[in-house]
Amino acid sequence: MQMPAGSDLVRSIERLPDAVAAYAEAAPDREAIIFGDLHLSYSEFDREIDRYARALIGAGIATGDRVAMIVTPRPEFMLMLLGAMRAGAVWVGVNPKYRREEMRHVLGDCQPKLLVSILQDPAGRRYDDDLRDLACDVAASAPLVTIGGILEGISQPLDAFLAAGDGLADVTDRLNRTSRRDPVSIVYTSGSTGKPKGAVLSHDSFFHSYKALAETFVGHAHLRAGHRVICNLPTNHVGCQSDVCGNCLIDGGTIVFMETFDPAGVLETTEREKITILGGLPLMHQAVFDHPDIARRNLGSVKVIAWGGAPMPAPLLRRLEGKGYFFSLHYGLTEGGSINSVNPPDADFTLLTETIGHHDHNNAYRVVDPDGAPVSENGIGEVQIKGPGVMLGYFNNPEATAAAFTADGWFRTGDQVKVLPGGNWRFVGRSVEMFKSGGYNVYPREVELALEEHPGVAAAAVIPVADPRYDEVGWAFVIPAPGAAIDEVMLRSFASTRLANYKVPKSFQIREALPLLPIGKVDKHALRDEVRQLSVAR
Repeated sequence: MQMPAGSDLVRSIERLPDAVAAYAEAAPDREAIIFGDLHLSYSEFDREIDRYARALIGAGIATGDRVAMIVTPRPEFMLMLLGAMRAGAVWVGVNPKYRREEMRHVLGDCQPKLLVSILQDPAGRRYDDDLRDLACDVAASAPLVTIGGILEGISQPLDAFLAAGDGLADVTDRLNRTSRRDPVSIVYTSGSTGKPKGAVLSHDSFFHSYKALAETFVGHAHLRAGHRVICNLPTNHVGCQSDVCGNCLIDGGTIVFMETFDPAGVLETTEREKITILGGLPLMHQAVFDHPDIARRNLGSVKVIAWGGAPMPAPLLRRLEGKGYFFSLHYGLTEGGSINSVNPPDADFTLLTETIGHHDHNNAYRVVDPDGAPVSENGIGEVQIKGPGVMLGYFNNPEATAAAFTADGWFRTGDQVKVLPGGNWRFVGRSVEMFKSGGYNVYPREVELALEEHPGVAAAAVIPVADPRYDEVGWAFVIPAPGAAIDEVMLRSFASTRLANYKVPKSFQIREALPLLPIGKVDKHALRDEVRQLSVAR
């Protein structure tokens, strides 16, 4: 049998586990999963997914029940996610970096019928006390399955859980019954505007991500044929579930799991496993390519450098140009299907560093002003989305769901973009991040982009700070480019030539690194806390 290409699968298959099954039949010996010394072929991976699905059914998990998981990027994550999809359950990721009260909120909201958890993370954090407390509280009605050991009296080891499903009578009629619009995953948002809400994603959301990203590779499909990627993003994040793992499996590629993001580890793994697509957020790439090991590692297998969330800082892209890499940029939201804009295959330096590309053509999009009128070229407005990638709603939260959509059914992203000639977008910031300085609107991303044009700046983050005269002003936190010497006077002068005076930050803080969220984005809440501490110290 000829092995189907990813694009063929998209046309004929509606569920991610079915893509694995197709490759298990067509290319059974191809590597699907690597984790340390563990190597699973597609045939082995497919059998294990089936085993997980049967164990869930044997444990009494019914269609639509939630299966929550506290886990780092490792094979059990993907096996349980795909097993839940095959069994008709809904998978919920809980970030292992969460503190107990954050876990309590997610579990209390989704009310899982099963909780699966690691007992210790690679940094040495133990979850025994957290799990004992949660098992007596929000997860009291959910059996606890643990990876890497047991908690006496309250948990069952994963091996025993799976073995219990091995002896089931035929449950074929319970497998693969869901349709493309049924829920399969709940992804809790970051909570930047309040308590995290659970975005309910369907099978369609996962395939939307694939179709959207494919627009970048038109004419370059060979770059994704049998590709090999590293998965080191938080498993509760849609970028991990869909953009990295889901897209790789639809293409028949190989996922190499790393439990944490470690620049030296990324370089070593890339060389050892011959990684072909190196993905991450721009600051993750910055850390990898700035690492001292870069000179002694062989990255000859890498064909594609991919990133999301924001344009690549110009100084880093200049270093990567001319090395034979194909560049893949995307922007997206969990609620919109993860990928909502991509760069065209022939994107130039300016487009890659100053824009987030153009919208994909699987969803429908509009950019509107506060009154809902379409903005004209060079205007700034909110991106709104309608289509198969859009979430089904916020779990158990009809009020938040209703507020997230317009009366005519468009999802309000809250993201502000400038519509450039030719249809590309320049991201200027979240509506909730925009601040007013002296009565004028300031979009932090616009200021960051201007600062990153300076050859001595590797990356910048801008936050609003209260000011008695102007209400709020910007503070810029700046990472110098390798070997560069920059100071506040230099940066202020540079910014003044590119920005209106009310947009020029009042303070410039030079830093070797910026605090990051688990998904690799700048933690602007931590920066605000730092500013508050500086104010108190004064």
